[in-house]
Amino acid sequence: MRVRIPISVVCILVVPALAGWFALNSGTTTDLSAVCFPVDATTGYAAGGNGLILKTTDGGASWDSLPGQHPGWQSAVQFPVDATTGYTATSGGRILKTTDAGATWARETSGVTLDLRSVCFPVNAETGYVSGGDPPEGVVLKTTNGGANWVHLSVNPGQPIAAVDFPVDTRTGFAACWAGVLLKTTDGGNTWDSLSTGTTYDLSSVCFPHDALTGYVAASMGLVLKTTDGGATWVPKPTGVFDFLNSVSFPTSDTGYVAGASGVVFKTTDGGEIWVKQDSVTAEFLNAIQFPADAQTGYAVGRSGTIIKTTDGGAAVAETPSAELRTAKAATIVRGSLFLANSARSGPSRLLDAAGRRMVMLRPGANDVRALAPGVYFVREEPQASSSKPQAVRKVVIQR
Repeated sequence: MRVRIPISVVCILVVPALAGWFALNSGTTTDLSAVCFPVDATTGYAAGGNGLILKTTDGGASWDSLPGQHPGWQSAVQFPVDATTGYTATSGGRILKTTDAGATWARETSGVTLDLRSVCFPVNAETGYVSGGDPPEGVVLKTTNGGANWVHLSVNPGQPIAAVDFPVDTRTGFAACWAGVLLKTTDGGNTWDSLSTGTTYDLSSVCFPHDALTGYVAASMGLVLKTTDGGATWVPKPTGVFDFLNSVSFPTSDTGYVAGASGVVFKTTDGGEIWVKQDSVTAEFLNAIQFPADAQTGYAVGRSGTIIKTTDGGAAVAETPSAELRTAKAATIVRGSLFLANSARSGPSRLLDAAGRRMVMLRPGANDVRALAPGVYFVREEPQASSSKPQAVRKVVIQR
């Protein structure tokens, strides 16, 4: 008798690990303004237009729209100590609070009708600050009882306040405003001093990663400012592009990220000295970026429901210095504008720093390079594929 032995066939589906940044399905096309993963990279919230608040409990694989009416534009969201108690700052002076992980939200009385853009609870869910304003007025509100009462602090920068950050306690904090205005308080917001930033570009985000001495500000025109003395002096750290940078996040002392217009994401691993552009897989305006637990796993959100994620630090790759760069001798002195002749035989040109890293793409005609740090750079012309013209490299020295 012939015996049939059942054979089990097991198919193993191998899914390659995703490298760099990759897109997540948010389930919406509504613009997103804020993202917050309170304690790890698994449970998080995103918020944006039309009162939308999203939540994930699986690291962004799926997002649920939280129930309830949340009127206005949700500009900022923060869960200070865990994923249960959180706040949003909203247009029209609205502040919302949840104590049940977003299942319900209660509106708190702010006493203002100005648009609110930032929320910061430094050490617990009781004492916090919310900021915002409409031109030409800025506002900072403070609570010491978990939002039961909000006090309008005496601060008048003459500009809307884009963001506040209290790095280590509830006393020392910074407020980034439009038109290059930056404020500091050391008494919990009772008084504010104006800091000299050396720029009139709009400031959009402020981050002091670990203490009140070393901090970063993201601004328009691709500019990042850095201080190592608590804001007494600020040094420009240009990224090499001129896009509006809307958010800055430093998960460690030296490794940080900025994100902004046209989907740009830049990474630094040396405290802002060199910024390397990453492939963000989107051209949508990115409004917020966060690395909640380490420098590897991060999220960014933006227009049209865009949510992107990385689990390997964005896989930044810098260009390698070439022999042409090392041997280029003739130098052109540049102040303010770098002019490139228009040639039908040439493709795009790249501006590289002295280490061979790409800083910015150049176009024929005048290129504004005022945002770049003074120093030695190289222009590398890329020939068209059909051209036999060799690659040309020339040295330029950017001066103030």
